[in-house]
Amino acid sequence: MPILEVPSRYRVPTRGEARFEVSGSTLRDCIAEAEKRFPGFQELIINSEGHPKRFVRFFLNGDALERDALDSALEAEDTITIMASAAGG
Repeated sequence: MPILEVPSRYRVPTRGEARFEVSGSTLRDCIAEAEKRFPGFQELIINSEGHPKRFVRFFLNGDALERDALDSALEAEDTITIMASAAGG
């Protein structure tokens, strides 16, 4: 199963878990599975229109994904990393 890596900023719903297996054949499926296990997780990273929130980036095996890649196919050995961009002024 793919592995989802979560930055500390989004670990409240995961009860501190930083890395866990998720079932799913796409990134969107894996996020939905994480939401089932950890209610409140999805709303931190996905907006109401089903797109990544502004400061959220996804990486697949270390490579940055395009913002519209939520339906990209995954392999069982893939690692998905969520990154939270910092903004300020």
